[in-house]
Amino acid sequence: MISQIDISEFRKRLKTNTKQGNPKISGTPFHAFNLIGDKDKLFFGIVNQNDFRITQNAILHPIPFILKGKFKSKNENQTEISYEMIPIKFGYYWIRYFPFVAFLLFNTIFIVKKAPLTVYIIFNSFLLITSLISRTITSYKKRKFINNFRKTFEIINNE
Repeated sequence: MISQIDISEFRKRLKTNTKQGNPKISGTPFHAFNLIGDKDKLFFGIVNQNDFRITQNAILHPIPFILKGKFKSKNENQTEISYEMIPIKFGYYWIRYFPFVAFLLFNTIFIVKKAPLTVYIIFNSFLLITSLISRTITSYKKRKFINNFRKTFEIINNE
């Protein structure tokens, strides 16, 4: 990918828009300890001289992905960027597998306690709807995060 800004401006924007911290905690319950500080910054993570690991700077619903990348000067007014989205293991697996674990756990309890059929239907419908909404929101926030990154750093896709 190519950014239409030079490397010094790219570094400046990256540092200005990033709250420093370990991006791996953002997709975990430990992110609750990150409530104080720069909430107006777009990104949360680690920025070095030629690479970065950032995620969305969110308080309530962080995305379970890290944008990991490297950048270098292509010419006087362009910067070449290569990046990839990698999952934050705990948050990613939590969103992916928690509905299945909850399904098995609660349905086992319902079977042991001989719950009425309406309880099965209501609970499993609620669990299905909640998991679909959660995945949809995560997918939307991931796309929005990538679009914000590209817009902030004026990145064009030349692939």
